[in-house]
Amino acid sequence: MPPSAQALAPTLDVVAPGGAERAATSALAPIRFGDVAITETGDFPPPWGPACWVFLTLNAEIALSLPKNPVLRELLQTPRARVSVDGQWLYWALQRKYPHRMVPKMSGSDLVYTLAARCAGDGRRLLLLGSHAEANALAVMRLRRRHPGLQVAGFAPEPYGIDALAEAAVHRAALEAIEAFRPDFVVLGLGAQKEQRLCLRLAPLLDGQVTGLLCFGGAIDMVSGRVRRAPRWMQCSGLESLYRLWEQPSRLPRWLRNLRLLPMLAMGRY
Repeated sequence: MPPSAQALAPTLDVVAPGGAERAATSALAPIRFGDVAITETGDFPPPWGPACWVFLTLNAEIALSLPKNPVLRELLQTPRARVSVDGQWLYWALQRKYPHRMVPKMSGSDLVYTLAARCAGDGRRLLLLGSHAEANALAVMRLRRRHPGLQVAGFAPEPYGIDALAEAAVHRAALEAIEAFRPDFVVLGLGAQKEQRLCLRLAPLLDGQVTGLLCFGGAIDMVSGRVRRAPRWMQCSGLESLYRLWEQPSRLPRWLRNLRLLPMLAMGRY
């Protein structure tokens, strides 16, 4: 048995397969943003299956990365991919494209709480994998307080770059943490590209053991309280990115790059 989360430097505390039944899917053509099928427009989390699924939230940054991101393209082409709409700009664009369809905005920063509540109610296990050790431990503690009885643990690898040796070591450590805790769901907070690469490598190894890997980016930091979420009115008015820029000025280059998506959305080229 692994030590408790509080005892770890990379934190540890971790579930068994199971999942909520979703409503029957309709025969309508899939909702698409460009070549990306938006599969998640209803109940969450997706149900259990023999294959470990990978949940991706599509926002401006991820949408812009597609042409130069072969790992992401490969993930999206697999039957493992589960994709929701994140980001107010994309949400508005798809509402305009599909005026008679339900296209809910499903952000990792919101879904992590839904997932924790579901796990607490169903007796399933949740692992938070990513962020820094302190933020990870705080997030585990806060979720336990919010949902008494929740079986949740954390593992925070040391910071690493995208190079073969460092990445292979982190992937081995992550797999060991998952096998030790045996979670049903793993929320990832490593940064988009690192999460995608880990999922592509580990998901096939977790079939029949883990229900799903969820690429939720900064959700662990937000749960920990180290990064504050924008007020709801800013989220709904498309100003959340400005709020995050105010909170984290280092995001300026990323924010400027994401502005390139606006002309494409305005002209309906999606």
